[in-house]
Amino acid sequence: MNTVGAFPYHQYCGYCKGACTEIKTNSTYILVTNFWNERNNILRFFERIGCQTIRPKIWLWIDDGSTDGSADIVRENSKSLAGVEVWLETMPTKKKGDLDTIGRAYDKILPSLIERIDEFDIDYAAIMDTDNDPCPNYCARLLWLLDNHPNVGSAAGIPVGEEDKRKAGLPMGGGKFIRWSIMRSISKYWDIAPDTLLNIKALAKGFHLKTWPVPMNLDTLTTAFSSKGVFRQGRLNYYVGRPFWAVFVRSFRRLLLRQHGTQMMRGYLYERKKGTWHFDDPDTNRFYGRGKNPLSAILDILRYVGIHN
Repeated sequence: MNTVGAFPYHQYCGYCKGACTEIKTNSTYILVTNFWNERNNILRFFERIGCQTIRPKIWLWIDDGSTDGSADIVRENSKSLAGVEVWLETMPTKKKGDLDTIGRAYDKILPSLIERIDEFDIDYAAIMDTDNDPCPNYCARLLWLLDNHPNVGSAAGIPVGEEDKRKAGLPMGGGKFIRWSIMRSISKYWDIAPDTLLNIKALAKGFHLKTWPVPMNLDTLTTAFSSKGVFRQGRLNYYVGRPFWAVFVRSFRRLLLRQHGTQMMRGYLYERKKGTWHFDDPDTNRFYGRGKNPLSAILDILRYVGIHN
């Protein structure tokens, strides 16, 4: 068994104490990692996944147009993990990384690989970034929990130091696990934040969302805790058609909690002024309350989020 390494994961885990508990599951998963110019992180991330007590059956790397030789590092280490199929798919090179277009790579690559992935009899998909540092038992524990909670469609652990993620009820992007049957049914991804779309599609199919006390150490803060990230959330609110009043309420709440509330409203107004960025999807419309009156949207929030905490 792997023991806890230099980082004290066991201090944040709700299940394992001092060392990783042995977990038995026959479930399999594909790990998806999107990157742009991250050659300095890739080797370290290979080592982190290599320490997992249950490794992915397939590891799909999506090169979102790197120019620094990142893809070469992936190729050089593609045989380093026994029993793991490492796939590399590339997008056209671009001089600057753009978080607003990550979904375009998902949109082009994932639907085209569905039949190939199905040949491996995959049960779940996982999303992780190169700055993610999961506890050695992270993947095994998420698999086991999903196996034993068939009503949960999308789930994740909790970033160390960001325990409020559990209250939000929406599984984070880096570290998210989702049933492959849900992911394989998606034919169109957002340009921005494709991992959030996975949560919405799980809900649309009648599943619950869940965050469990399994620790994920991060090299950088998640978007919920950074000024830049919250500004981007405000932009996303316009992109998916959330009404102004709803964004105002969320911004005001964040302002009271000192969580960059003004940045959320600034992001929303920034995109609203341009008026060009838009995603139309029935499940997304229902989730964000587009076209609904305030009361019905509030009821949706309670139904979609409150009962899943």
